[in-house]
Amino acid sequence: MTSVIPYDQETHQLNGISQPNETMIEDYDEFRRPPLLDICLKHQSATQFAIADAKVDLNKNNLCPCCGQPIILTQLPLTASILDFSFNGPGVSLYFDFLMFSSILISTFIIICGIYDLIASSLGDTCHKLNVMGELECVENFYSKFAKSNQDNQHPDIAGSVLNFITTLILIILLFLYRKRINILANKIDEKSILASDYSIIVENIPRDAKEEEIKEFFSKINNLQYKIQKICMGYQISEYLRILKQKQEQEKTFTKILECERLGKPIPPRLPNKVDLTQTLDQLANQLDQYEDNFQNSFQFSGVAIISYNTEDEANAVCKFFKATRLHLILSQVMRVIGKKDIRRFRDNVIVVSKAPEPGDILWGNLGVTLLEQYKRKFITNLATIFLLGICFGILFGLSYGQFSITDTGKGEELSQAKLVAITILGVIASILISIINNILAIIIRKFAELEAPTTKTEYDISAAKKLGFAQFLNTAIITLIVNLVIVKEGEKSYYAVIKQGGLNQDVMLIFITNGIMPWLMSLLDPFYLYKLFMRYQIQLQGQQCNVTQQEANEYFAGPMIDLSKKYAQLGKTLLFTFFYAYLLPLGPVLSLGSILVIYWVEKILLLRRDSKPAPTGSEMAEEMIDFFGEFTLLLYAIGCLVWESILNDAIFPLTWVQFTIAVLNFLIPIDTIFDIFWKSEDISTQEFYETQCYKFWDDYDRRNPITAEKAIETFLKNTTALPQQQQVDGRGNIVQKNQEYSKQEKKKKAKNKHNKED
Repeated sequence: MTSVIPYDQETHQLNGISQPNETMIEDYDEFRRPPLLDICLKHQSATQFAIADAKVDLNKNNLCPCCGQPIILTQLPLTASILDFSFNGPGVSLYFDFLMFSSILISTFIIICGIYDLIASSLGDTCHKLNVMGELECVENFYSKFAKSNQDNQHPDIAGSVLNFITTLILIILLFLYRKRINILANKIDEKSILASDYSIIVENIPRDAKEEEIKEFFSKINNLQYKIQKICMGYQISEYLRILKQKQEQEKTFTKILECERLGKPIPPRLPNKVDLTQTLDQLANQLDQYEDNFQNSFQFSGVAIISYNTEDEANAVCKFFKATRLHLILSQVMRVIGKKDIRRFRDNVIVVSKAPEPGDILWGNLGVTLLEQYKRKFITNLATIFLLGICFGILFGLSYGQFSITDTGKGEELSQAKLVAITILGVIASILISIINNILAIIIRKFAELEAPTTKTEYDISAAKKLGFAQFLNTAIITLIVNLVIVKEGEKSYYAVIKQGGLNQDVMLIFITNGIMPWLMSLLDPFYLYKLFMRYQIQLQGQQCNVTQQEANEYFAGPMIDLSKKYAQLGKTLLFTFFYAYLLPLGPVLSLGSILVIYWVEKILLLRRDSKPAPTGSEMAEEMIDFFGEFTLLLYAIGCLVWESILNDAIFPLTWVQFTIAVLNFLIPIDTIFDIFWKSEDISTQEFYETQCYKFWDDYDRRNPITAEKAIETFLKNTTALPQQQQVDGRGNIVQKNQEYSKQEKKKKAKNKHNKED
């Protein structure tokens, strides 16, 4: 492992930039212009996916003034195990493990069925026979020769059906074993690091007029047992505050554009507001934000959600066990009141829901005030909108396929000209590329839909987005392509011909396999947003004191891209569903998918360790949801695919295929995940350390993530850590310095003053 120095030792000499003295956290202003390159580079280092150096003591020089994260890190080698990612929680580690498990699923099919299907298909000559008979134009190429349709399909392939049945049984076993592996890995990762979430619970549906003192008193003594509460982080309804903050950030970017026009001597576009008016607007917004922050307890209404941290993890677990409940109790509580049954899980008259708290960075604080009924209503609307989007995609692909059909619509026995063959192939390539483009557009829109659902945590958002996006992309990629090819056929033409003909289903699906095998990892490497960040970094360093972007904007440019687990899981889930649905028809496809997944694994691992910034720590919930959703659907669609392709390619369906389908349906309908949780899921081992001795080691905590309390909490954290006894400390460049004296923070209003140095 190598140490990552947070910034260049010659920073202040770059391009003749003269920077002020190092800015401390108490003096940090996110809206200052020009930005301090020193802070940008500190933030770049602090956000890298790397481990904080345990040998470096905490002091104000070793923490980023923007986010409060350590800036002296230890870089992981590219060969690092996924267990080495434990400092960021189980989320990222389990994603990479799911990538490898997906490759195992596909490899299982290839070994048991794929090799046999490829050999059997290559020995067939159906395509050649159809050409000789003049039934239709069938070009003999690699995807038609190694397609199941090229095999002798006069009778069911008994050997192939038996192998498919065996594969289904083995996949069921593998899915069960992987659930157990996720549980074991998550526990191992949890044991390797002690986080604030280990000691904390999250309580929902507390009366909104409850005060912190009342909450502390209620949860300190439960069932005649006394528990020691160390901290309570109250969630507030801050949607209006976040709206004003977002508006201010957008207006600051507009101000940057005006200053940039002045610097370049260009006229200010008419669409931009007047500079004086915009300055007044920015000051008004800043004052509004300060009014909220200075008296936040009276400015914001309590959301009914609180995060409570106990002194031991056993205490937190005991409270969760006592109040064990689900959101269903919120609905059943009224029924219980009617029948006169007492519910001990009440806070005053409210049935409360208590569970272990998510990671601090996983909470979406602006959504804590949204009711469950409103969330369900929004989910219903977004689901309808997703269906509408898929209808539009169907229309686009239908039009392209109809164009292919018009070209191939020749009389019986007539051969297609070379020009028409080329045109058909070009249209097929365009369709496959268009599907990839549409899938990327779907990713943007569906993620916006997931935001509208107002989930409580980032994990809930990721799960919702991944499920919708993965399944929508599968329908757009696989099912719509299938329907279009089978609907647009000549009068009296067999559906079998629609599969094997030039420009038919075989060609379209194989081109999608090829495109899907290349585009995901290629787009990760050639990320246009990252390339734009590199350009802006160069501009910021080049312009120096003439730079007009704010400190916040500059920090964002210097931070690397952040891994989006919802998009990654959706892409992987779509690949699994698509691969297994068409595995029987095109056994060469799974080979391409396997190669793509292996490339994706290493490309994303290299980018994560050398380019990306670290995401907020998340738990294992998403990996568990993804294996339940995509794993079960993969098995079901594999069985459906075997049934569909046998019925199209053969005169009859072998009975064992029906048995395979029945087993897959039962596996899908039976709540395997619930059964697993009851009988086989093991709990993690509680840490025996006390919160009061470990809290100074938490790089992340709830009050430091809460937008309302973050600034004060970071200052308090720094004050407490720098006041601790320290033998020696290391500055930002890794040099040992003298023992640091405790410093006092100056009271300031962070956003009240906007430093527009160049407008005066």
